[in-house]
Amino acid sequence: MTRAVVVGASIAGLVAARVLSDVVEEVLVVERDELPADAASRAGVPHSGHVHVLLRRGYHELCRLFPAFDARLAAGGSPSVDWARDAVWITADGEAPRFPSRLRSRAASRPLFEAVIRDLVCERSNVRFVDGHEVVGLRGDASGVTGVRMRKRGSAHPAEGDGGGEELAAWLVVDASGRSSRVPAFLVGFGLAPPEETVVDASLRYATRIYRIPPGERDWVALLVRDRPPGSTRGGGVFRIEGDRWLVTLGGAGETDHPPTDDAAFLEFTRTFISLRLHDAIRDAEPLTPTRGWARTANRWRHAERMPDWPAGLTLFGDSLCSFNPVYGQGMSVAAMEGPILARWLRSGPVEAARRSGRPPDTRPLLREIAATARLPWFLAVGEDARIPGVVGAPPVGLAARLARRYVDAVLRTSARDADAFRRFTEVTQLVRPPVALFDPMLMWRVARVRFAR
Repeated sequence: MTRAVVVGASIAGLVAARVLSDVVEEVLVVERDELPADAASRAGVPHSGHVHVLLRRGYHELCRLFPAFDARLAAGGSPSVDWARDAVWITADGEAPRFPSRLRSRAASRPLFEAVIRDLVCERSNVRFVDGHEVVGLRGDASGVTGVRMRKRGSAHPAEGDGGGEELAAWLVVDASGRSSRVPAFLVGFGLAPPEETVVDASLRYATRIYRIPPGERDWVALLVRDRPPGSTRGGGVFRIEGDRWLVTLGGAGETDHPPTDDAAFLEFTRTFISLRLHDAIRDAEPLTPTRGWARTANRWRHAERMPDWPAGLTLFGDSLCSFNPVYGQGMSVAAMEGPILARWLRSGPVEAARRSGRPPDTRPLLREIAATARLPWFLAVGEDARIPGVVGAPPVGLAARLARRYVDAVLRTSARDADAFRRFTEVTQLVRPPVALFDPMLMWRVARVRFAR
């Protein structure tokens, strides 16, 4: 009972494995894919070719977990980015001011982020990867989980309902298999109801193409252009990544704003943006890949934290519990933020006592803490998606919410003219400060001053 099993070698799974390695004697990471030896895309992360932003908060947490994280990214060619100085932000209100700040992280492709973290986890002597295997069931019963059943992918073993597969005992099972988690189905097999789900879907789509960076000097690492719904949902971003390449992602929602996945129409779509800055940047750049589309952008929350009969010894982690519209770049950072929560829970008195006795630990307090951490990014993502016409599942907007939304719009307009307002807004979107920071009296005064001036 000194073993923990992590299901999925996602960013969340790697973070969980790193934290667990400080407490349990053996950590096994069971992954469906054959893991690549370098920074390469894999089938289990089909959106890996699209933009993945590491927010300041996520970067900070990963540097704390992995002291060599920043140096490894730099060695892989990942450029440093100050999100207030090195990024050009263009909205319907104009171009935001630029200035040095502490809102720094790095820009890279998803395969590089994952490969660096995976290599660092592999250096932990008590962590082992079991790749090319899938979890087909849980050991135990409705009161507690004592491990998993797995099988080699492509083998002739029976499916989960037939009791087949190799049994793997564990003191704790951490499901980090993401949006496609099979835990709800496994719970039904125990006679339990699956967690209730909240789904908010704005039908936002995006398309991505990678370019070789053309010659010339530029004073930015990222260039972002976006209109404001409901008038238009079109926008896009150019991000410098390793290998002297640009990763270019275009997005939009609704029938008329969906970005094209046709190579010829990709560039033409950028002509319709509120600014031609993005179009002009990539117009003469050499495409290195075809255009790829992505449509799985719904926000989904599996409310395991609400279940009073949740089995001991099992927890959801990362996207398995709460996944966000990936266009806002929150997923990797939220997974990193959950690492310290897991570490504190593992060292709590009841969990230490359960580990010493070999009993599966009560994971309900952990699920509640993870859920509390997810509320801020959920609020930001769902609040923005709720502006898009035709959004499905958004909560009703009352008077207070309408007033708050109008005020946030005023903050955005002020941010295009006022550096302090832009700094505060960026701190919130980079998950460094909570949304209540937007209601600071000094910021409210700046917003009022700009509004009256207009």
